[in-house]
Amino acid sequence: MVSISFVLIILACISIGLITVELFIIYSQGRKAADKSDISLLSDMLKQVYERNLEENELLKSNLNIHTGQNNHIYNERKKAILDYFSSLNTWMWDGLNISVQDYNHANFEEITRRMTSIRDYYNQTNITFASMQLTIDSEQLVKTGYEAMMDTLKLHHFVENTMKNYQKTLSWEKTLLDKITSRDYDFFKLSPDMKSIYERQARENEEEKRRVLEGYNDRHWELFKQAIADRNLFRDLAKDEINELEKEVYEGKTEDPGVIKSILGAASSSGIKTSNNPVRREYQIKRES
Repeated sequence: MVSISFVLIILACISIGLITVELFIIYSQGRKAADKSDISLLSDMLKQVYERNLEENELLKSNLNIHTGQNNHIYNERKKAILDYFSSLNTWMWDGLNISVQDYNHANFEEITRRMTSIRDYYNQTNITFASMQLTIDSEQLVKTGYEAMMDTLKLHHFVENTMKNYQKTLSWEKTLLDKITSRDYDFFKLSPDMKSIYERQARENEEEKRRVLEGYNDRHWELFKQAIADRNLFRDLAKDEINELEKEVYEGKTEDPGVIKSILGAASSSGIKTSNNPVRREYQIKRES
């Protein structure tokens, strides 16, 4: 009996050992299968995260491109406003007001009217471009300097216009008198002494007015023109600095508002796939919990 019991105990131990080994093998194989399943789920999750990041990056690039395009447009508009005003101011000064009174006489004095009309057109165009610059440019100093340049140029404008009008009137009287004297139907020497005296007095007055204009015009014109040029040069230097600063803001991002960058990033992220809502991740969590 003892021998049979001992054999039975040994057999029982062997059976228990075999069962333990079999359970261990089954556990190991199940563990490997579970690990493979985990790897597969993790791979799918990483793939979707990668695809989500690609979508967010593309959206971010698109938003940044839009933002850059807007900045470029603003820069171009501001630069154009400055250049248009500066161009109009120079046209007004050089093409319009750079007039030599000696260029006109009784033979071409009617051209003065057309010249004055052109000067007014230049002035109106300068006003239009200045108003555009006021609305576009943030620099108060630049706008103020542009206004002062325009006002000093307007002083020159008024001086030139008033002088040329008076000079045109004088030349018109001179032309009328000359036409009468040289007319075949008009004999100056047959006039009465009183009429001769009137014509002679008008001729002296016209000659005196011409002399006064010719003597004082150049000095006063240069004084006003010099001041207008000085204001224009000051505006030119400030305009260069302003354009350089605008260019830095656009192409170097020197003064980019952090709130703008945050809004761009937020716009991109808000449309992305939330990781916590990823269906692969939920499946993986359920598998791990079970």
